Amino acid sequence: MKTDRLREFTFTLTYDEGEDPVADMYHSHPNLEALTIDVTTGRTSFVRLVQLRGPPEVADRLQTVLEDRDYLPRAIGTDRCCGTSTSYRLECAPRQRLIYVYVEDICDCQSVYNIASEHLQRGTIIERRQHDGRERWRLLMRSDEAVGELFEHIETACRNGVTVEAGQLGEATEWHGDAFVDDELTGSQREAVAQAAARGYYERPREVTVGELSAELDIPKSTLSYRLRMAESKLVKRYLGRYTDAETDDALGS
Repeated sequence: MKTDRLREFTFTLTYDEGEDPVADMYHSHPNLEALTIDVTTGRTSFVRLVQLRGPPEVADRLQTVLEDRDYLPRAIGTDRCCGTSTSYRLECAPRQRLIYVYVEDICDCQSVYNIASEHLQRGTIIERRQHDGRERWRLLMRSDEAVGELFEHIETACRNGVTVEAGQLGEATEWHGDAFVDDELTGSQREAVAQAAARGYYERPREVTVGELSAELDIPKSTLSYRLRMAESKLVKRYLGRYTDAETDDALGS
């Protein structure tokens, strides 16, 4: 049996501050992030997995905001979406929440989900990463014949304060939703790697040492070094995990 690859289309939505209560949570808390994966089951329903990561008190507030909005599609137009949802908590750790949601009876509103379900086939996977007021979307679909019309529809539907920028269109060569199953970096590890990268620690030659970076961040050198080692270990293992044994042997031999 021949197995074809799915097609993927990516784009980014940006919300101005004060434009959307959910987006404002990410504007106000840079350490907060969410990954949402929707599987379309029809024009008016979908199955959703929501993963929230961030400081416990902030994740609590975001979860409350989402529950108040019933985990429904978020309108990019002027009218709010309506429908019903049932949610189940799969994981509830201090810094990470995983929720399963079934949404149905979605009304006809201007949301990415509604537009995608109108133009694309049932079974499309919609992945969304939210951080710092931006939403990075990835659609996995069997055919990309209607992508042009889909993007034009999204662009037209966006209200003032919401902007969209097209990304790439092509074959889906890997799964980006591994955050649901892999060991993730903790908040302190992500922050350590981000600060190190921003200050040139990973440049060649290095622009800052661990000692200098720890002094700038007011973190003990041993603590910072440990966070960087743990983060780098997880990232390397995840990267190598994308290869089969044969591919790994080829990579090591090259």
